[in-house]
Amino acid sequence: MAWPDLKSNARPIVCVAERDLQEFFAFVSTYSTTVRPFTAYFRVMPLELIDILDNADRERGNEMQIARMVAGAGIADVWMAAARQAERPSNVLPLLQSSLSLALGQTVLAGYSEAAFHWVLQEWMTTRASRGDLATDRNVGGISVAWRLVNIATTRLLPRRSLQEYGGPIASFIREAVEARAIRPEMLRSLSEIAGPELDLEKMLAASREERINRFNAALADLKRRGEADLRSQFLAGLMLAMAGNGSFEMIRSAREFDGWLDGAATWFGICASLFDESNVLTYANAAGRRIVRDLLRQDDPFDVPRADIASTELRFVGGSSADLGQLGAYAPNSIEVEILPNVVTRLLSNQGDESGGSAEQRETLLRTLDELSYLASRARRMLLDRDGRERQGDLYKSKRPSRK
Repeated sequence: MAWPDLKSNARPIVCVAERDLQEFFAFVSTYSTTVRPFTAYFRVMPLELIDILDNADRERGNEMQIARMVAGAGIADVWMAAARQAERPSNVLPLLQSSLSLALGQTVLAGYSEAAFHWVLQEWMTTRASRGDLATDRNVGGISVAWRLVNIATTRLLPRRSLQEYGGPIASFIREAVEARAIRPEMLRSLSEIAGPELDLEKMLAASREERINRFNAALADLKRRGEADLRSQFLAGLMLAMAGNGSFEMIRSAREFDGWLDGAATWFGICASLFDESNVLTYANAAGRRIVRDLLRQDDPFDVPRADIASTELRFVGGSSADLGQLGAYAPNSIEVEILPNVVTRLLSNQGDESGGSAEQRETLLRTLDELSYLASRARRMLLDRDGRERQGDLYKSKRPSRK
């Protein structure tokens, strides 16, 4: 058990070794039948990660900038996923809350260590793989690498010289933009080794909107021609698309060009676009970004009652593929909040809650019901006509029942 110092009304955290988590949940499910799910009332953490609550590495004062980047990257990820579907979702907020960028961004915002970052990534993928979530079918490598660099850029332990060594010019650029709370033209000079000698990003930022769009299209065609899809190419493509619109998320429609070969470019677009002064990240998509930022800035006390419906570790124990989400969550049908770590919460959506598939099944069930009702009504009509004793048009045989007079 873990308690905070000098706090009398705190709720302790149950610390269990990672290898013993399944055995622990088997024990509480047997002997604590009145408290289910157990992690909806008591917080349980792997013993190996309990130190992250005391050793936050992120610099303070940049919470708003990081929260904006999380919202922007989440919007980009959800937009790319929705672009692959025949029908666009009508409510994007639950999808944003279930995105990988939101989970990893919360880890960065909390200042957790690299071990915690890896734990969140694995837990996010595991809980969805057990339910056959389409999100795990996509390559999440580009998204996770992008947030690892953001994590390096916002840590307080690395000096600028070490930052350049571990994160390269990308992490250095992100740190400068976060500290300045905007992207300035002079910051783009450090990216010359990524852009190459033929592309001047500083001049591009000062050019007209039409010229910026033309340079983005030319650079993207050049990357595709050369077959380059590494980290630097993903970052450059995302940054240039953000520069083309001065941070406007209306440019996200052009991100469909990234699908299939620049998997992390859309995430970089969301991160970089959110750093512009003119960015509409908070108002785009019916102000979904504003709601995400508002929720992210409300940090919970780890030694308070959990606000999620269940922890990811217990969800895996009860059976992620067979658990009834409607019984676990009160937020919405077939939707639950899953805590991976304190202040790292993701939303798990059931495939049964999919609008297109669910409505098709409902229509098919309704049609079968109507067919059955039509058959019963026709049969009842025939029985009534037989009772009257009158001949019906088209009858092959007359009724043998004597008529009543």
